[in-house]
Amino acid sequence: MLEVAAKKKFIFTDIDLDGAMSYLLFLWFNNNKQIPYITTKVNDFKSSFEAWSAKRGVDKYDSVYILDIDTSQDSQRLVDKDNIVVIDHHDTHVANKDKYKHCKHFITEKTSCSRHIYDLLAKSVDVQLTDKQKHLMLLVDDYDCYKLQLPHTHALNIIFWNYQGDKLARFVARFKNGFDGFTEEEQSIISFYNKKIDRVISELKYFQGRVTISKTEYNFISTFASECINDVAHHITENKGADVSIVINLNNNRISFRKSKGVDLDLSKIASKIADGGGHKYAAGGILTPKFKEFSKLFKPLP
Repeated sequence: MLEVAAKKKFIFTDIDLDGAMSYLLFLWFNNNKQIPYITTKVNDFKSSFEAWSAKRGVDKYDSVYILDIDTSQDSQRLVDKDNIVVIDHHDTHVANKDKYKHCKHFITEKTSCSRHIYDLLAKSVDVQLTDKQKHLMLLVDDYDCYKLQLPHTHALNIIFWNYQGDKLARFVARFKNGFDGFTEEEQSIISFYNKKIDRVISELKYFQGRVTISKTEYNFISTFASECINDVAHHITENKGADVSIVINLNNNRISFRKSKGVDLDLSKIASKIADGGGHKYAAGGILTPKFKEFSKLFKPLP
């Protein structure tokens, strides 16, 4: 059972909408008592944790929570301590969770880390969330698994990434009471961003590759983009007939994978194999590697 009663706590969480929501859930279930935190990306976690530990010391805390980050690769030994609690939902992490011997871990496949934390804490902590708080959590969950079935899901992510500075702090301050719609200023930001998406999509060039995996041929379509990555990937799978979309960002050498509904592929395995990455069955990411460059030779320009 997951508990939040420890007196001295610290949180590491992913710097995205799901990571911020995961942190906010801890605040709500902790009666809104502030918990110090660091936001980081999975690729930066090891260096962030080492620098923090050298300065503050892991042993000074009753519990150190690591949320929405796969630490099973190069950080497993670093975090495998009695006072550390790892909570995650990534497929690649689930496959490696048995590596941990000392830390407490709650690692299972879920649509989002936020939903996972809610399910854990709602059963073990005597705090009742309001309908607005649950609504916010469900919007974040809907975005992280990219089902996009609820109104305002996509717009909420737009608002999060528009924040300057400490995005988590801005998100917590704005939605501390849950989701109550958008202000006029936020609606203007959403409208501006949607126009930007249309512009980016209008300028895309596409490449197609027929890829055979386990004797089944799949239609892969790729493109290059440095903005609106998720939206570009969604556009390709929804409007270009792709089984799998690949978006390559040459500004940071990152690669994003998405798949269409009903396609029986595990993108986390593909990302791990050709792009030194990971993620989920339905969405994954990695970096530009020699293996990926070799893989890209299968692709030809679409007319």
